[in-house]
Amino acid sequence: MIAHDEVAPGWQNRLAALGLNRIADLLHQPLGNGALPGCWEALCKPGLGGRQRWRWVLDQGHDGATVYLKRYTQTPLSAQLDRIRRQSARHSRASWEYQQSLRLTKAHIPVPRAVGFAEEMRGLLERRSVVLLEQAEGDGFDRVWTRAERDGAAVARGLARHDIAARLGRFIAAFHQTGFCHRDLYLCHVFVRLDRAGRQPPRFTLIDLARTHRPRWRRARWIIKDLSQLDCSARQIGASRTDRLRCLLAYLGLGTDARRVHWYAHRIVRKSSQILRRIERRSSSGPKKTN
Repeated sequence: MIAHDEVAPGWQNRLAALGLNRIADLLHQPLGNGALPGCWEALCKPGLGGRQRWRWVLDQGHDGATVYLKRYTQTPLSAQLDRIRRQSARHSRASWEYQQSLRLTKAHIPVPRAVGFAEEMRGLLERRSVVLLEQAEGDGFDRVWTRAERDGAAVARGLARHDIAARLGRFIAAFHQTGFCHRDLYLCHVFVRLDRAGRQPPRFTLIDLARTHRPRWRRARWIIKDLSQLDCSARQIGASRTDRLRCLLAYLGLGTDARRVHWYAHRIVRKSSQILRRIERRSSSGPKKTN
């Protein structure tokens, strides 16, 4: 069994001051039991499987920073094979997310900054791993935008609204220009800090980097998948056809009469409609209330 851990520059002394000398201790250590200072909150949602997620607010004496922790255990074979095929055969998903944070930060793509990771590997199989990331700025775009529209905020109207759509398109284009695709690019994974008065430009941060990969073949397929997920979640929050087209034009850097725009738009809308129908089927087949 191979164990490995790494801490980002600037965090080694901060973690040691909290009593965490090695991130590898978090592979087995119970969390939220008072062994480490600060406020621990378990973040649970359906579909996590063997994953555990925690929000860790450090003591005020340690600047009150917030760190998010993901711990992977009991990884199913399908996830193991996906990691080996699309990410790394030698290292864990926690290692991948940590390295992606460093790579994308170096490429000037705003993402949650890396704190550290640890892993236990048995040959090519990930036995368990853990990654720590700093809190992303803002909140999910879908939630922020829904609140802004509900409250009639200036940023959701007129030229300010047009500017947001275009800036979002350029932000996603900058991410794809690194060679990576996200595979879960819904608006809830694009955090934004928004000036509701529309006087300051938005600040985007791309989160949840665990499934990102750099496709070597059929790259266009993965780009369409990312853009379709983005389009699907935009439709869910009531974005108009014009909003979505303006975002695509900014992404491509083209005008409406370009043939390439029509090629992308046709495939994106077709796939995002498929995703929406799948979501609707799942909702309608959910458990029914009984009296």
